[in-house]
Amino acid sequence: MKKWIWLTLILFALCTLAAGGWYYYPQFKIDRLKAQNAAATESAGTNSRSADVSYIQHLKSLPAKEIHHLALGDSVIQGRGSNQGGFIKMANSNLAVLTSKKVQLDNQGISGATSRDLLDYISSPGMSDRIKSADIITINIGGNDLVKLALKEGPVQALQDYQNVKSAYEENLNKIFSLIRKENPDAILVYNELYNAVDSGESFYPATKKLLNDWNLIAYETTAKYKPSVVIPSSEVLKPENRKEWIYDSIHPNDKGHELIAEQMIKTLKAPYKKNKRHCPSRGQCLFIFIQRA
Repeated sequence: MKKWIWLTLILFALCTLAAGGWYYYPQFKIDRLKAQNAAATESAGTNSRSADVSYIQHLKSLPAKEIHHLALGDSVIQGRGSNQGGFIKMANSNLAVLTSKKVQLDNQGISGATSRDLLDYISSPGMSDRIKSADIITINIGGNDLVKLALKEGPVQALQDYQNVKSAYEENLNKIFSLIRKENPDAILVYNELYNAVDSGESFYPATKKLLNDWNLIAYETTAKYKPSVVIPSSEVLKPENRKEWIYDSIHPNDKGHELIAEQMIKTLKAPYKKNKRHCPSRGQCLFIFIQRA
């Protein structure tokens, strides 16, 4: 993303930075949930008597010989910036090894897609069967919602539209997950959090961090409502201070960046999932879930 786009976003973001709570609250909530989940993961790993199983073990235990992996979202899902098919393909190969099964990948990523575009796309004819047949569905969406906001004419207009765009993103994301759950109550939903592609040395970096935390908090809270689901904490490995090592262009990861996301995805799917008492699938086994964010 070009610097001027970020600068447009920052101008209106800084207008409301006077309230410290407004700035720090999303990061506080994210950090608290990550700490809770890290403690749960550590506890399960050190308790030999634990009955918890991981998402990967769950996939491995499915009766079918093949696992169907549906990928939805934007150019990051497509694999832009990678010569190896992106993090989706990399993680898919690892899943095949870890589950000892063939993992069929159906990559439906669309460059430039916003949350509204994705909602329209999964509502289109032909997507229902894809969603129903999936055992795991990976989603990356939301970054282009911010980009299109930045392209509004001037910071004043952007400031006026920010809350509307933010509310629309939250509404679209809920509808996306709701529609997927209506079609497929069992598939593991994997959401890849947005990362900050701005160099940490830039003066406007703190404001971009605030904007992305707003978007990520919406994603985390939404994902948690549609279990079984996990969140890939990609921002923990795609660090702005090391961006030259993982960046391809102004925003997309290179092969190294995609590899780091893929490793985080596998790490996340190795975490234990807990029983969801509110839902038992037709297979006769209750689903277990753990919202992994660390």
